[in-house]
Order: sequence, then structure tokens, then C-alpha cells
Amino acid sequence: MAFSNTISLTNFNTRKVIDSAFRRAKLQPQQITSEYIEVANDQLYLFLSDLANQGVPLWCIEKQIYPLYEGVGDLTLDLGTVDVLNSNLRTLQEVTGTDTDTSTTHTVDFTTATAVSTVGVLWSATSTTIALERSDDNVTWTTIQTEVPVAVSGEWVWYDLDSSVATIYFRVRATVGTLSFDQIYLGNTPTEIPLARLNRDDYTNLPNKTFQNNRPLQFWFDRQINQPIMHLWPVPNASATVFQIVLWRHRYIMDVGTMTQNLDVPQRWFEAIVAGLAAKLALEIVEVDAAITPMLDAKAAHALSVAQAGERDDSPMMIQPNISMYTR
Repeated sequence: MAFSNTISLTNFNTRKVIDSAFRRAKLQPQQITSEYIEVANDQLYLFLSDLANQGVPLWCIEKQIYPLYEGVGDLTLDLGTVDVLNSNLRTLQEVTGTDTDTSTTHTVDFTTATAVSTVGVLWSATSTTIALERSDDNVTWTTIQTEVPVAVSGEWVWYDLDSSVATIYFRVRATVGTLSFDQIYLGNTPTEIPLARLNRDDYTNLPNKTFQNNRPLQFWFDRQINQPIMHLWPVPNASATVFQIVLWRHRYIMDVGTMTQNLDVPQRWFEAIVAGLAAKLALEIVEVDAAITPMLDAKAAHALSVAQAGERDDSPMMIQPNISMYTR
């Protein structure tokens, strides 16, 4: 028998999703106007946005690293953040050596092979694209990763390295423009302490919300319209500026792009998206026969249920009941 010998290489883009939904709603090609295509885009955006209220899609969980600044207790999270799933305060062991700087590079000679797991840059001007590199002889360099930071003067950016291999030389190189910085921090041996989450009442009842310490231990997650805010307590002091908040966030599914782009959903969710969009179009487009609306709704509910049931990581779970109050 002949097989395709390919897996997950079919390009099921936005146009195919919308076309499939129109066909399920029994619309003929001549009935599909440019206005209806715009309606389909809008309904698809609403549907994908609403999925944030129905659980946490595994592909929408992201690790992020945020800097801390002296006296700044309000941490504004990135656009598109729905919730914080896990949050830790991280400290690092700084590794140092002999520094050599040029207009485009910052090179550190450790003398002996040393591993670097995290790099922080405190910019003195607008950031530029950087390459993080290592070498054993200061001649041949291996690029670990390239980053495109978005920062202005006085702001930190932090990056965890994709690979932490002991090396004698390490450098940060500007691939475009000038490397303008006040400090570059190289660290390893990270230690992370979970942050406790407060509710609004507990946070507002704190007697001194501006109390400073080098270790923020708690936060209130303040859900604003565009970008949520983590109100940290205690507020970071000067010694906390080389620490980081490492969090895993639940983000929204990416916006619907052009018709030739793909949706930010995995292959296993295509059926649920098409079925859900078809049901929504039945409510928006007058040419759709109202008699098929219940069928489309039922198909959409079933497909969504199947997709959500499969949204699991199958990791082991430990349940430890506390029955001490009954056994004393």
C-alpha cells in the first residue's frame, strides 16, 4: 500500500477553516460575500477568545521572565495574559571573569570552564538584537541563541539559555548597531521560591503596601482590561534588581491573521474550531436555514467536548489526604 509518508504537513490555513464552516452551514459559494467573510473572521476571533474562559489550552502556556526594580511593586504583565499559573522568585549565582568590551561585544574570560544558564542586560540606550555566544579559545564562537529584546535605557532584559555548557569564554554581541549597556549579569545555579497568591481583600488589608525587601513573597493578581498587574509584596529593594520573577502564564490564542496564515491551534483542535464557527455563522447569516441550527450547535458542543477532553499532559498526580484531625 502507498502512504503519504508525511505527518502533520497539510496546511489547513484560515481560509480552509472558514470555507469548511460555510459549507457546514449549507451556504453556496455565490452566497458568500466579502461582508460574510469579514463576519466569519470576527466570529472566529470571538470563538477563539472565548476558549480562554473554558480551560487552559496546553499550547497557550508560556514561560516568561520579568525584571525587578527598586521600589516598583506593580508588575504589568504582557498583553494577552489571561492568568498566572505558576510564579517564582528566582535568584542566581553570579559568575564573573575578566571583561573585554568593544562597541558591539561584551566578552568574559572565566579562565576555567564555567557554565552560564541566564543572561541579564541592563540597557543604557534602546536595545538591539543580540547574539549569546560561547567559545573555548576566543577565536571560534558558537551562537547559543539570538534574541530581539524590547527595552529602553534603564530597563533589564533576562534570558535563559537554550543550553548551558561549561566554557572558558562567553560573550554578548550586538548583531545590529551598538551594544549599549550599564551592566551585563551572567548567572547560574538558579534557585526559585514560589510566590504566594493573595486575594484582593488580603492585599488591601496589608498595613504597609510599600514595605521593601529583597525578596517579594506574595502578589495580588489584578485583572485589568488590557494587561493584568501583579502587585508584589514586599516591594523589591535595591538588592532585588538582579533577581527575576519567573512565571508561567495562560495567554489568549493568537489573533486571526490573513486568510493564508494558520490559526494558533494544534491539529487536534481543527474539528472543534470548524464546528464551533459553523454554529456561530448560523446565528449571524440570514441565508442559513434555521432548521439546521440545532444540529450545528450539537455538533459544535460535541466536538468541543472531545477536544477539551484530549487537552491533557498525562503527567502523574499525587493526592495526599490530610486526616490528622481524625486520628489524634
